[in-house]
Amino acid sequence: MIIATHNGKFHADDVFGVALLTQLYPDAQVVRSRDKEVLDQADIVLDVGGTYDVEARRFDHHQLTSGARPSGILFSAFGLLWQHYGLEYCGGDERVWGKIDRRLVTAIDAVDNGQDLYTVSDLGTPPVDVSTVLGLFNPIGEDEDFDSQFEVAVGFATQILTRLKRSYEAGFAAEEEFLAAYRASSDKRVVVLDRFMPHGSIATAQPELLYTVFPGATGAWTVQTVRPVGSEFGSRKPFPDAWRGLDGEALAEVTGVEDAVFCHKAAFICAAQSREGALRLVELALAD
Repeated sequence: MIIATHNGKFHADDVFGVALLTQLYPDAQVVRSRDKEVLDQADIVLDVGGTYDVEARRFDHHQLTSGARPSGILFSAFGLLWQHYGLEYCGGDERVWGKIDRRLVTAIDAVDNGQDLYTVSDLGTPPVDVSTVLGLFNPIGEDEDFDSQFEVAVGFATQILTRLKRSYEAGFAAEEEFLAAYRASSDKRVVVLDRFMPHGSIATAQPELLYTVFPGATGAWTVQTVRPVGSEFGSRKPFPDAWRGLDGEALAEVTGVEDAVFCHKAAFICAAQSREGALRLVELALAD
C-alpha cells in the first residue's frame, strides 16, 4: 500500500489525512511528491492531483468537483477522506464518527478553505486552533526539513485523533451507564453514581434532575448541581447561600454534617468525606 500526498509545506488537512490512513493501513508507505508518475503509482492520493474519485481512491479538493457540506463549508482532503474512511476508523460507531466530524474535521475543512468559523469578541483574543498548531511543525531554520517535520506532525495528529476517538467512545459508554443509574433512582431529582464519569450534558437532558452524587478523586464524595439547558455555568437549584465558600468546620457547623468538606462560592459543587454525608447535604439542599 502506497499513500501519496504533496511535498513541501503541509497543512492540517494532509497531516490528519495521512494520520487517518496510516491508522487503517499501518504497513503503508507514505510518499510526498507532486510528480504525476509517482502519484499514478500510489494506491491512495490525497490533497494533490486535481481529482476526487472515490473508486480510484483519489482525494484532492482543489477542483470544483470536491463539493461542500450542507452548511456551505467546503471539504478539505481530510474531510473527503473522513466521509469514506472515518466510519471504518471508528469501528462502525456513527455517534463517534459524527462527533469527530463536527468537532474536528469540519473545522479543519473550513480553515483549509479560508472560511471563517467565528467572530472574535470584544475581548479581541482569537484562540489558537489545531490547524495553526499543525502549521507550526513546518521547518523553522535550516536544521529542519519538510519531510522529517511532516512525520513529526503526523505523529502529533495521530495522538489527537486517537485521544478524541477514545474520549468520545468512553463518553458515550458513560452516558449509557449514567442513564442506567438514573433509571434505578427512586427520586428523579437525584442520581448516585458508583464512580465518576463525565455526565454534564446527559444530566441536563433529564428534566427533573437537580443533583448528582459521585466519589471524587481524593476519596471524598462530591455533590454537583445540574445545569439548565443552554447554560454553561448555571444551576437548576444552587446550594443554600449560607454554604457558599465555606469549608471544613465552618461548613459542618452550618449544615450539621460532621464530615462536610467544602462548598464552592458559586454554590454549584460541594463535598463530604462519606457517601452518607454527601446524601445528607443533598437532603438539606432539596429542603432549602
